[in-house]
Amino acid sequence: MAEVKIEIKRDGSSTGCIGCTAEYSASIDGNGIVNYEGYSGIRLKGKHTFSISVEQVKDLINDFKKINFFALEDKYIDKKLPNGMTQFVDHAVKITTTLTVGNKTKSVFNFYGAPKELDQLQEKIHGIIIKLQQND
Repeated sequence: MAEVKIEIKRDGSSTGCIGCTAEYSASIDGNGIVNYEGYSGIRLKGKHTFSISVEQVKDLINDFKKINFFALEDKYIDKKLPNGMTQFVDHAVKITTTLTVGNKTKSVFNFYGAPKELDQLQEKIHGIIIKLQQND
């Protein structure tokens, strides 16, 4: 699975609460190597390297496939309501998730209004990152 790379970047600067939300970037390669850099609002700051099992990587890739990640919109910044109106927020965590499989790459920026399946996948990746810090 060396041709796989998962990347996530969390930026809480727009929440208005500096240091209140986890801000970091991380990449996970197909062999389970996790390169992480913590910025603020998180226990472990700076650059660190961890590892997860190849099975965990495969599980994440299956989750990307289930939500048809490559077909998602490139960005979610508002929510379309059933009545045709658009709902906006000005304070949310900005999360960019990128998946590379072979020579195919897709990035999705999620501020507000993404499908719940994307939110759940991003939370799953976030949970893995948090757990790695607790084991360090």
